Amino acid sequence: MLDIKSSDVIFDPCCGTGSFLLAGMHKMLENAKTEDERENIKKNQVYGIDSREDMFSIATTNMILRGDGKSNLIRGDFLKTSSDDLREKGFTVGLMNPPYSQRKNVATAHLSEIHFVEHLLDSLTEKGRCAVIVQLSAMIGKNKEDKKVKSNILKNHTLEGVITLNIETFYGLGVHPCIAIFTAHNPHPKEKYCKFVDFKDDGFIVSKHVGLVETERAKEKKKHLLDCWLNDAPTETKFMVKAQVEDDDEWLHSFYYFNDEEPNHEDLEKSIVDYLTFEFNMITKGKEYLFGEGGVL
Repeated sequence: MLDIKSSDVIFDPCCGTGSFLLAGMHKMLENAKTEDERENIKKNQVYGIDSREDMFSIATTNMILRGDGKSNLIRGDFLKTSSDDLREKGFTVGLMNPPYSQRKNVATAHLSEIHFVEHLLDSLTEKGRCAVIVQLSAMIGKNKEDKKVKSNILKNHTLEGVITLNIETFYGLGVHPCIAIFTAHNPHPKEKYCKFVDFKDDGFIVSKHVGLVETERAKEKKKHLLDCWLNDAPTETKFMVKAQVEDDDEWLHSFYYFNDEEPNHEDLEKSIVDYLTFEFNMITKGKEYLFGEGGVL
């Protein structure tokens, strides 16, 4: 979705085991044309930070075993690292799955996911592309502090859109995730239409004792998503909506969605019958107060 090229410099500030970095590196290697270009990608175009010693060790080992040549990994606290210093490294692509639910109170407000997103955007080059996987709540703005960060993001960067994911993406964790796509250091134009996608039905299902399993529909679903996102393929609003955004909006498909399907006469009759049946049942149970004086009947 970020159209990664062989000339990009990829940065993951919460790199964990290095999966995003490895995927990005292999994408760049596929697009490289010469051996010198490939060597430069391995040595100088992949960077990561992680604060946990165990994750840092695994990521370093992963990078070495996958033949990266030189692991540009740092063990440190991303939020305490100057974004100006990071920008000097020329990161053109940011990928991140930040730690979730670290904000517990006012003292830890700076650890919310949206703060990580803002700091990553600040750390990229001008017009750097960024994709993050965060909880849906990060795109809502759970409190005054987070809403202020959302406002800052639009003042300095551009929101391209948000994709609501399968609620089982992080199977067993009870997290409702989404992918948010941004362009760095390009103030968000008020007239811009962002894309909001409902991708909860991604072709993956939960199999008992196994976890998330890919079905035959998954490739078709992914192709449709990319066609709509990259090529503006026609689709229903229940899948993708284009909308102008404000900082106090909920940056999610569910907030902007409208039903563009006109109901037919049979649908209308069924809805009326269903409602009247419900009202009659409530009245017979002595709950006529739910419907005001007299109700519909």
